[in-house]
Amino acid sequence: MNAKTVKDVNVSSLSMLSIDELPGPKKAPLIGNFAQISPESFHSNLEQWAKEYGPAYQMKLLNKQYVVISDPKVGLEIIKQRPKLFNRTERLEWLFDDLGIHGVFSSNGDKWKRQRRLIMPAFSYRTLASFVPHLKSLSINLQTAIDKKIALGRQFNVHELLQHFTIDITTGLVFGYQTNMLSGNADTTLRDNIDLLFRALNKRGKYPFPWWRYIRTAESRRVDKAREDVYQLAVSMISKAKAELAENSVLADEPETILQAMIVASDSEEGKLTDDELFANILTLLLAGEDTTSNMLAWTLYYLAQNADLQKQVIDEVSRVCGDIEMLDLAALEQFDVIEAILREGLRLKGTAPLISAEPTEDTVLSNGIKLPKGTAIFVLTRPGGLDDKVVECPEQFNPERWLATSDKPVCPHLQSSHLPFGAGARHCPGERLAMMEGKAVIARLCWYYVINQPEQAPEVGEEFAFTMRPTNLALTLTPRQ
Repeated sequence: MNAKTVKDVNVSSLSMLSIDELPGPKKAPLIGNFAQISPESFHSNLEQWAKEYGPAYQMKLLNKQYVVISDPKVGLEIIKQRPKLFNRTERLEWLFDDLGIHGVFSSNGDKWKRQRRLIMPAFSYRTLASFVPHLKSLSINLQTAIDKKIALGRQFNVHELLQHFTIDITTGLVFGYQTNMLSGNADTTLRDNIDLLFRALNKRGKYPFPWWRYIRTAESRRVDKAREDVYQLAVSMISKAKAELAENSVLADEPETILQAMIVASDSEEGKLTDDELFANILTLLLAGEDTTSNMLAWTLYYLAQNADLQKQVIDEVSRVCGDIEMLDLAALEQFDVIEAILREGLRLKGTAPLISAEPTEDTVLSNGIKLPKGTAIFVLTRPGGLDDKVVECPEQFNPERWLATSDKPVCPHLQSSHLPFGAGARHCPGERLAMMEGKAVIARLCWYYVINQPEQAPEVGEEFAFTMRPTNLALTLTPRQ
């Protein structure tokens, strides 16, 4: 095979392996490993097989063969070589395209390059800095919603409130639309539609062909309606943003929303994003901004609830950096090193994106000697590297100090490359900075005003894969600090 290598390695010295020579779980006739995979446990199924069959194994879902990589070194090589030597899988492209959300996340080639170039200014430091007052305002709204629940003496779902918060902030930041989910009186249609689309992505991702295009079910009709409802909302917001830009020339230099920034970044007739492309990227941002960030926050609170000393460290950092949480600004957010370490440690243990899909654009040999024909479907598992005791001391322990450098202890050099919660390379997630800003603002405020605990006899917290990885049975109590 005339193939390229992922890295400049002497592949002749390696024991070359074809995909069929890799170990893997036993397959059933016709369906392969399809019946052994649960959509809700997809990530943990793959991680368990990695423990059994090693850092590179093969499996089959119906007629589609997959290679699963859990070695962080090889996984990082694959991810960093996107989009030159690896693309998103063809399956992921048609899966997103089928739902009308084939934007920068799922695109490949020239389409990805063009959309990435036009979208990146929306996540510039200057643009995100202008959103900090809005972020602070919605963090206060979250606190108000919690106080109302506490005053009523009722149990409430903290994770659900975090979802409301991230929907409010994402819709506000993306296109200036006020959903007011935290008020408790808002229409939940948008949130329900987003959740339905996420679950459809997860369930349909298990299949190698789009059977739902030909066999219409009640569920597929609900998914279509959810997509259409969100589309109509987005279209109205696109028209509104274009009108605002036409009426106010100042917005071209100082856009108030990500949508305005994306439209402004389309600097020529040939380069402009079409309304369908704007919609696809808006919906991608809504899906990613609502689910991944709320899950990151929920998992972080889960660990904080088990450690009162860490909560005190957060309070001490807020006091040291800005004196009082109500003095929060961009400069303070950037100095919250302890809070960022807590968030990153939570992502190490409970990364909301536990797997990344890819396929080689041509015949390829990985640096571990595995020969991959062009178009081979790959899953890169992002969590096992961060749980490797050869890389991380006591990996199952939640210890944010791993991420804090001191005069006599630098940050573990392997941590940054052992797990990849936001990807890496050219396709690194552009929303990482925004997610961290939201995470720091919320964790700082909640620790400042509340004691975070788990109730007695709380159910065991589980993991559910719904395209991202979210907690299940998460019970938390928030008690006002005296």
